Amino acid sequence: MKALHDVRLRGEAALAGTMPAAYRALLRIRGRSNPMKVLLAGLVCRGDVVFDVGANQGIFTALMSNLAGRDGRVHAFEPSADTCRMLHATLAARARSPANVVVNATAAGAEDGMATLHTPQRDHGQASLKTHDTGSWSAGAAVRSSEIAVTRLDTYVAAQRPARIDVVKMDVEGAELPALRGFAAGLRAFHPVVVCELCGAWTHAFEYEPSDVIDELRRAGYTTFHLVTGRGDLSPLADVRALNDGESRDIVATAGGAHASWIRRLVR
Repeated sequence: MKALHDVRLRGEAALAGTMPAAYRALLRIRGRSNPMKVLLAGLVCRGDVVFDVGANQGIFTALMSNLAGRDGRVHAFEPSADTCRMLHATLAARARSPANVVVNATAAGAEDGMATLHTPQRDHGQASLKTHDTGSWSAGAAVRSSEIAVTRLDTYVAAQRPARIDVVKMDVEGAELPALRGFAAGLRAFHPVVVCELCGAWTHAFEYEPSDVIDELRRAGYTTFHLVTGRGDLSPLADVRALNDGESRDIVATAGGAHASWIRRLVR
């Protein structure tokens, strides 16, 4: 069974890397695919430079690696040492050219420094810089804490000096606003497409509302905002304040640029 599973993963990676439109169509036909996989397959292009902020175990990191190809680059940010090991294992199994991924064992934040990462019931997907009370955090969950590095993405960009940043995928369990504030210069300079999870149940621990993220992006020059649908398409975000109802949603923010035509194709 493992051999068959490995063959399936290699086949999926090859299809995503060589025929992304066909890969996305296949995901949609299957009907049960993760909407984020469907979205990224229609958004990340060969040669793109991508930031995966909150890479977790690397399922989306590997996909974006395949979509960006050898000429592209994925900068992954994952603060947990344990999760980073899983991330490297995922890249080995799912990425055609894992050398195009730079793994950074750090969180993204508003300031450079150190912080405490809290992981509930070993659920690495809900590890956060704040403790919460829903999901894996509920019912007196056992929480493991560890000290981790925090980096401003602007500090990272100043050191790496990329010529372009095309897409930023961000999923950091409520810390989206401080992470974006630490990337203010990069957002204005490059205007990458921002794909961001927003959930009031998480953001309240950081003392802000999800709609505050939209305000921050507008200050950086972003003008168009969409919601990711259950099928991985986009629909216009009509009411920003509706984001504050505590539910989890993925939004896509754009400020024109090279990917504007791709965004238009994804709107349903």
